[in-house]
Amino acid sequence: MYDRIVGSAKRVLLAGAGGGYDVLGAVPLLHDLEARGCQVHLASLSFTYLNGLDRARCLPDLPNLYEVAGDAAVASAYCPEAWLARFLGERAGKPRSIWCFDKTGVRPLADAYRWLIDHLKIDLLVLIDGGIDLILRGDETTLGTPSEDLCSLAAVDQVAEQLAVPMRIACLGLGAELRDGIPHEQVFDRIAELTRLGGYLGAEALVDGSPRAALYRDAMAYVVDHQQTKKQSHVHKVVLAAMAGEYGTIAPHVWLSALLPIHWWFDLAAVASSHLFLRSLRETDSIWDVQARIEGARKTIAIRARTAIPI
Repeated sequence: MYDRIVGSAKRVLLAGAGGGYDVLGAVPLLHDLEARGCQVHLASLSFTYLNGLDRARCLPDLPNLYEVAGDAAVASAYCPEAWLARFLGERAGKPRSIWCFDKTGVRPLADAYRWLIDHLKIDLLVLIDGGIDLILRGDETTLGTPSEDLCSLAAVDQVAEQLAVPMRIACLGLGAELRDGIPHEQVFDRIAELTRLGGYLGAEALVDGSPRAALYRDAMAYVVDHQQTKKQSHVHKVVLAAMAGEYGTIAPHVWLSALLPIHWWFDLAAVASSHLFLRSLRETDSIWDVQARIEGARKTIAIRARTAIPI
């Protein structure tokens, strides 16, 4: 499957789309791509106050882009990216950085992505989502928590029009967003639509005991252990439980199944071009502008009634 998705790419950027823990979903892909001989870089749209994080290096001309290495990890600050960088650095025996974006609007985020792709000479970008809401079309009953995800999608799509770099999406944790009200019948309807458009590229399970799953499990344990008093990741918690063979309703708004520990792959251009209002987000400078435009766009389209899977 990687031959079709990665092709001849040698310098890959794996970027978390919407929050500090999304980039943890890149860890199995990091394992696979490095095994193929690729040079892999990590990035994340962060929930951390990066300007207040000691040792996070800000780019002078891009105030929303920071290089965060393992030495920026401190127990008193929420920053899963820093702890992931430390974990990977300790594993490799050499320092490792994760590029972190402040929460902004699409315009400054696109500028940061454009610089990063050029600086690192990237020839493939993969946007990683914890959950599945990144691929929704826009008229579903609810979009979950769309602001950061759609900001990332719109920014990367804009950059893709200017740079000849293939763009993909990988989602991990389908079924984790019940508490956000996402009807998963509409998710499968969307995947069918993307299949017709040639935008669904396949799926691959995280099987416990495999080297790629072991690295993911170890990375999550390390980050969680060092961020015990900080916000944790619901998505990755349920993915890990399903990986271990747990099943069914174990808490309100939680249903574990084998669908959770699967990476679902999509062509980013197909997802972006078939979205109902993504382009209207491009001329935004703050995340609040993005949120306002999403709410405004949703008032102008027919929102679908809730549906359920007949199984």
